[in-house]
Amino acid sequence: MKAILVLNACANDYRIQSQFLAGFLQQRTKGVEADTAVVFHTQEADRAELLSSVPAKEAILICLTKARTETMLNQLEKLGFEQTDRVYLFAGNCFGSELAVRMGQRCGGTFLTGVDTVQCTKEGITVTKSVYSGHMEAEFALKRAPYCLSVSRSSAEPVMQKGPTAEILEEWTAREDTENDFSEDYTLIPGNEEKNLETAPFLLAAGSGAKNKEGIEAMAQAAEKMGAEFGVSRPVAMSAWAPMSCLIGVSGAMIKPEICIAAGVSGAPAFYAGIEKSGFIVSVNSDPRAPIHRKSDIAIVDDWHTVLKHLSDQFPKSL
Repeated sequence: MKAILVLNACANDYRIQSQFLAGFLQQRTKGVEADTAVVFHTQEADRAELLSSVPAKEAILICLTKARTETMLNQLEKLGFEQTDRVYLFAGNCFGSELAVRMGQRCGGTFLTGVDTVQCTKEGITVTKSVYSGHMEAEFALKRAPYCLSVSRSSAEPVMQKGPTAEILEEWTAREDTENDFSEDYTLIPGNEEKNLETAPFLLAAGSGAKNKEGIEAMAQAAEKMGAEFGVSRPVAMSAWAPMSCLIGVSGAMIKPEICIAAGVSGAPAFYAGIEKSGFIVSVNSDPRAPIHRKSDIAIVDDWHTVLKHLSDQFPKSL
């Protein structure tokens, strides 16, 4: 079955979207081939860079004067793809999930967000996705095309495009849609690039054993000195000692680094579910009976200040 990739280059994570969709196609699909990608972009975008990241043979470039999901939906509808038995694959972010749901509804097809696998069948497609906060996997048989799916960011390893750049099949600038009362204009302001915890090879996870915001900041500084990404448990995030983007666990990032240092973490099941796929776990907690120690490869019963100071002094910033 042919797949159509939908990429939003108006957002600053365009390259990440492309890499995750490429990895998903290679690792998590069966009987699905992407021959076309629809790339929404702004006038300032570098066309050569856009094409070099597309994980498909051909690309349709659509320039938007304003980054509106409503405009994107109208342009997708005009392409006429909804009349064919195909799969739309959207990136697993807020844009992709919204577009998948609204496109499936508008075209009278089937939509699902956060899918982990896709397999073609005689009657349609079968997809799987994590449910119940990642504790179970559900399988869905979809029989009504078009199939509009957003891809889970944790389902596959990202893959960089190494082949020839995509060829331009069509290219145009979208006309402004008629004003309505349910969409708003917004401007994407590039800020500091957020690092993706889900792909970090080395991570320091901090817990409420830090005691206060100053302790969390000290842990974050130690992580930076060691060259590690920094994440926190839910109590830390809910106390506003760290941003929610750092949250690890069933309600945050599900990580799988090569090395994970869990400092000041008790080891609650909801948190451990987020780090259990780590290659090697080091726990640091002054309580010898902390549950995290029983689930770690190495358990250090000591004050986190002492341990992290020693590590940050000795650990080269190379990972």
